[in-house]
Amino acid sequence: MIARRLSLAFAVALAVLSYWFMISAPGVVDPEFASTIYVFFASALTAIFGLAFMALRFATAGSQIYWVPGLGSQQVRRIALLIATALAIHLCVSWFFDLQGRLDETAGVVGLIVWTTVPAIFLSFGLVKWPVRLESTSKVRLVAVGVASLGIAVAVSYFKFANAPEGYSTPPLNALLIRLARLGAAAAAEEVVFRILLLTALLSLTSSRLSAVFLSSVFFGLTHAPLALMHSIVHADWPMLAYAAQSYLPEFLMQTLFGLLLGVIWLRTGSIVLIVATHAIMNVGPSMLSGF
Repeated sequence: MIARRLSLAFAVALAVLSYWFMISAPGVVDPEFASTIYVFFASALTAIFGLAFMALRFATAGSQIYWVPGLGSQQVRRIALLIATALAIHLCVSWFFDLQGRLDETAGVVGLIVWTTVPAIFLSFGLVKWPVRLESTSKVRLVAVGVASLGIAVAVSYFKFANAPEGYSTPPLNALLIRLARLGAAAAAEEVVFRILLLTALLSLTSSRLSAVFLSSVFFGLTHAPLALMHSIVHADWPMLAYAAQSYLPEFLMQTLFGLLLGVIWLRTGSIVLIVATHAIMNVGPSMLSGF
């Protein structure tokens, strides 16, 4: 019951944030037709969220379970502590480098070290347990879901990279290989935390496939938000914070959407390799542009 209420609250919050973003963009609302525009956006958003809900409900339908949490439903709190610890360390170290004016050049490495080391420590000391595999998916389902998910990942990565500025050139081969290796390691670390550990534990706690996928995806998106807004907070630049929050909102929604896709893949196949590969490929395009 609590999970359903929390899922509903998050869904409403996402809808409100999306509506706020749509109507607050400069030049969108013409005062002469404001009422009509508000109603149109509200109707369109309701339709979009309704279709998304039905799609997610269809995608998460079924009863087959491939993994169960090592400590049962009580593992959720421990995983929450793991995420809070990693996020706190990540923010503190990033804050330090931001004050030194070196945040951009260290962000990727700091995130990779923190989000691999903290989960490794929690797992090594038994604070959280690796899930137990119950069964493997069929080869037919694995291939079908794999082709679809990897195809989507390639398309997403390509369209993001298509926005590369004029004059952009790919890095040298050795730098490119290092970047791709970091990308794969970062994707694996995030999938371990948010799908393999958190989603699996939420499924045991809530007994709801839809709620488990949705909540883990929202937490996945929310975990990235403090880092995106940290610079404005550190420098107490409140007008910039409002601008950064509005600018970051579409990215947060996309991260949550990608979390839903990865959660469905994990739920449908239980394949670690597939979710990590899908995640890594989706990030290739953005990382090529950002220099991670």
